[in-house]
Amino acid sequence: MKQTDVYTEALICLRSILQADHPEFKNWIDWLERDIQDWNQRREVAHHLRAYGGMGSFNDLPSMRGNHDYIFDFLKSVCYAFGHLYGKREGISPEALMEECLHDVEQAAYHPHKALNQAIAQHLMQGDLQENLDRL
Repeated sequence: MKQTDVYTEALICLRSILQADHPEFKNWIDWLERDIQDWNQRREVAHHLRAYGGMGSFNDLPSMRGNHDYIFDFLKSVCYAFGHLYGKREGISPEALMEECLHDVEQAAYHPHKALNQAIAQHLMQGDLQENLDRL
């Protein structure tokens, strides 16, 4: 299993799904690119969190194709949960926090497909979700 930063992997997969399914949303693709850079360079999540809520937000994007829609929503939930809690929980590493957020979203009732949830979580933790997006 390769070493991976799960938050970065989730952001990259969000960007990949958007590029594949809605390349016309260049502003959101660029937004996610900045989120990836902010995290990798400064461990910053504030820009990503500003994408949620309000009219025209990240939550208002149209449906993605096939299972991409479910995976996209799952990843948005994980990234939001992580971003919201990051820096607020003393003594927990980003890796442990992301693992906790991933587990919570995986078990959440609003993501009802348990087998798919487990597959998304497993691939995300292994760092190979992007390569497996179309197989889920």
